[in-house]
Amino acid sequence: MSMNRPDETALHAWVDGELEPKRAAEVAQWLSEHPDEAARVAALQAQCAGLRALRAEMLDEPVPPRLRYALRRPPLQWRWPHALAAGVMLSLGLGLGYGLGGREPGASPPQASVLAQLPVFVREAAAAHAVFVPEQRHPVEVAAQQQAHLVQWLSKRLGVRLKVPVLDAQGFHLIGGRLLPGEAGQARAQFMYQDSAGTRVTLYVSVLSREDADAAAPVAFQWAGDASAQGFYWIDGHQGYAVSAALPRERLHVLAESIYHQMD
Repeated sequence: MSMNRPDETALHAWVDGELEPKRAAEVAQWLSEHPDEAARVAALQAQCAGLRALRAEMLDEPVPPRLRYALRRPPLQWRWPHALAAGVMLSLGLGLGYGLGGREPGASPPQASVLAQLPVFVREAAAAHAVFVPEQRHPVEVAAQQQAHLVQWLSKRLGVRLKVPVLDAQGFHLIGGRLLPGEAGQARAQFMYQDSAGTRVTLYVSVLSREDADAAAPVAFQWAGDASAQGFYWIDGHQGYAVSAALPRERLHVLAESIYHQMD
C-alpha cells in the first residue's frame, strides 16, 4: 500500500538531500507512483541545477573560517542512499514530457570546476535552459505568432540585429523567445524551439564586451555539458551563441550547424 502524500516540506527536503535514508526511499517510492508529482519535483531539481550553474565558480571556493563551525552537514551515510534514490527519480521525472528527457540514466552532472571553466554566457545559457524548458504554460515571453515584434524588441535591447533561425527541416518549430538578464545587467536573448515529441531546444544569444570577445575561445564549435542539458556554443565576433537540448550529440551538432550558417 502506498504511503500518504508527503507534505511540501518533505518534498523540498527530498530535493535538497536532507531526509534520512528510510524516509528518502519512502518519498522516492511515492513519487514513482505519482508521475504528475514526480514531474513537478523533477522541474524543481532542474531549477536548482540552473541556479547552481549561475554561480558555479563559487562552489569550489573554501568555506570562510568564521563559518566552518556554524555549518552542520548531515552524516555522510545519509547522503549516498538519497543520492541513489534521487538519481532514479530524476531519470523518471525527466521523461514525463517536460522537455528534459533524453539524458542517459544515471548520468552524473559535471563538477562545479568544469562548469566554472566555461564562458559566462554558456553558464547563463545552461541556467536559462534548465529554468524555462520545463515550463508548460509560460515557456516564452513573446510567442512565435509575434515573431516580427519579438525580433525587433530583442534586437533593440541587445543592440544588434538578430535573426531567428528556421529549424523546420530538422523537425523543430519556433515557440517564441524572451529577454533575459546577463552578467552586470547586460541583456540576453533566448529563443525556444520544440519538435513533435515535445523535446525543446533553446538558442541563447549574448553580446560580448570587446575584452571578453578578444579573450574568448575560437569560433569553432565547443561542446559543453551541464546538470540539465548539453549543447554546443561558439563565438562569432562580439556575439556568443549557445544551443542547448537533451538530445544526442550528433543531432545537436546538426542543429548547431544549421543555426550557425543561418546566422552568418
